This record gives sequence, C-alpha cells and structure tokens, in this order.
Amino acid sequence: MKSIKPTLKHISTLAFFWIISGSLFAQDKIERELRVEEKVVPKEARDWLYDAFETTKRPKWYQEIFESGYSYEAKFKLKGKFYSVEFDSLGLIQDVEIEIDFKELPMEVQAGLEGHLSADYKSSDIKRIQIQYSGKPDNLEDFFDQNSLEGILIRFEIEFIGPDATGDLELFEGLFSETGELIMKRKIILVPSENLVF
Repeated sequence: MKSIKPTLKHISTLAFFWIISGSLFAQDKIERELRVEEKVVPKEARDWLYDAFETTKRPKWYQEIFESGYSYEAKFKLKGKFYSVEFDSLGLIQDVEIEIDFKELPMEVQAGLEGHLSADYKSSDIKRIQIQYSGKPDNLEDFFDQNSLEGILIRFEIEFIGPDATGDLELFEGLFSETGELIMKRKIILVPSENLVF
C-alpha cells in the first residue's frame, strides 16, 4: 500500500468510510447546550476542575441536556489548546477532551487509520479531532497534575459532516481506541436554543 500523508482530505476520506460502515452505528446523540453561571454547577465539579487545572482562569460553563438527562461541561483554553471537561449531573468527572490536529495523533493510531484511508471515498467535512481522557477522579487529577497514566483510558473522538443513508448532510461523531480501531459512530442531533453560546 502506498504511503498516505495525514491531511484533512484523508481524514475526510476516513469519515466517509465510517458513514458506509453502518454496523458500528450507535443510538443518535441528541443534545442541547446552554451557557450557565458557575454558581449553578455542583461544587464537586468546580473543586475538581480547579484542583486539576490550577492555572485555569474563568472557564465557560455549560449544561448539556440530552435524551437521558443532563451534564455539566467546562470549556477553556490552556497552553494554546482547547479543553472540554465533562461532569455528570452530580458533579462527578466523566472525561477530559483536548482538541488536537491529525499530526498530533500517536503513530500507532495513525498507522491503524491508514487501512481506512486507502480507498477513494467521497470526502466529508471534518469539524473537530479530540483526544479523550477518562478514569477515576483521582487518576485523572494525577494525570493532569503529574502526568501519571495509571488508570487512564485514552480514546480519540472525531466530529464530521457527511451524508447519511438518504444522502442528506448530517453531523456525525466517531470514537476510536488508542490503537486506531473504530469503536462506534453516531449521528449528532443538535437542538437549537436561543441561549446557545459558541
């Protein structure tokens, strides 16, 4: 197989491959995101965030409402990277996502993706690539404080726009393992809100 350079076009090719591999589809992700004041966020979430990211200044807080409930999310920029930290409705940390470029993916993940990039598929519009860290609260805090990987699960999330089975353009989310294997993909259905802040 010829060498494939990691460009946006090739990532878009991968996105279209996900679309036609329907067996990995999960339930649609229906969500509504509202900006909220920090004081309404559970204290446990605020305490964890400021312990793990001591240099963070005034993150933007959101409440994410979806089909089975709601969660809280803190968004901020740190050392040139965009962070998204999600907590459940009680303030327990769920995961931390950091926006990255394709070239920042580990080499083993890039190698795992090359098989999906070899065929000539119709391209799609990649919106975002994130590395996702999850684990127990103490383990996640140790990772961001001390760079300790003990108990940390690493995955990669990619959002892209592409045609669904009927040919209509939709927003999709694909989740990859640390070794580049596609775990699942699902369509994202955003519910409009007058309070939505980008």
